[in-house]
Amino acid sequence: MKRLLVVALALVVPFAGMAQERKTAVSVTHKGQDQIGSLFVAAFNQELLHSARYEPMASEGAKNGLRFYVDITTVDVATDVPKRGQNSAISVVIEEMGFPNSFPVPDMWYHKLVIVDRKTAEKVAKELLGDLDAAWCNHITNSVGGCPKENL
Repeated sequence: MKRLLVVALALVVPFAGMAQERKTAVSVTHKGQDQIGSLFVAAFNQELLHSARYEPMASEGAKNGLRFYVDITTVDVATDVPKRGQNSAISVVIEEMGFPNSFPVPDMWYHKLVIVDRKTAEKVAKELLGDLDAAWCNHITNSVGGCPKENL
């Protein structure tokens, strides 16, 4: 009996990795000159590298399959010179293209505006990736229940 179990595991384990889901390609663009915004975008790109569902889009772009385009616009929100470089307003817009069985037309389904500082940039970037999952679930199922809650 033990031999049979060992043989079954030896046959199944090598093929377990073949059932992985395909990752969604994500293109990130940034408009803005502020330091905190650049720090936020770098943190978001780092989170994409470690994501199980998403991957940075190759520089030549993805030709087929579902793709997300994340446009991040940042601006320093300081009202006077001594406070410059401390806080940034960050606008995040996400569009999808290549929805299965459809003509590839861009569709904006996510827009958030958040204020971050140097200490919270990485945390908010990580929360944004979680929000992406929750908002996408709500968008494609077009329902209130059954999807994770958005945090931002």
